Amino acid sequence: MIQKNFHIKLKALRKSQGVSLLQLANAIGKTKSYISMIENNKAVPSISTLKEIASFFGLTLAEFFEDDDSKLHINKETFNIKDDARLIYSKKDEYNLYLLIDNPKLKMKTYLVELMPYGGYEQELKHEGEEQGYILEGEVELCLDGTTHRLKKDEYFYFDSSKRHIIKNLSAQISKIYWVYLP
Repeated sequence: MIQKNFHIKLKALRKSQGVSLLQLANAIGKTKSYISMIENNKAVPSISTLKEIASFFGLTLAEFFEDDDSKLHINKETFNIKDDARLIYSKKDEYNLYLLIDNPKLKMKTYLVELMPYGGYEQELKHEGEEQGYILEGEVELCLDGTTHRLKKDEYFYFDSSKRHIIKNLSAQISKIYWVYLP
């Protein structure tokens, strides 16, 4: 039997991770409306769908339903990209998105964004929160509500996430961005 407040926990977890309904739906092969129905307690997901949702957030099914979330707190203070970062989205020839600290209890999310040569995000994003990024390598184009900004290594940005935003790599090399999102 599904935990009584599963839909509330799912919505809180998704929002704390800065994940849109569409992103979660695409990642597990479901529709945005179906995920919304689950979160509004109007649909009950199958066990396999529950496993996919838990896995998407880097949790086992048992951890997802655990009432005591103490296991989800950070128990260390230093990290290594190869050991600790988790690839959460990838689109061939476009981008890789790594979640640096994988902890659903934290509001602030930190990412390493790799934009492939001349790649980027094709879809404009707009949501709640604030974002900041630091260009580690390469040259990128950041469009905010139609205004275009060109940024190179050692430059950074900050914007309100309610602005329509899209980012593209302007170079033939991989561009890397340290990206922080606060819902």
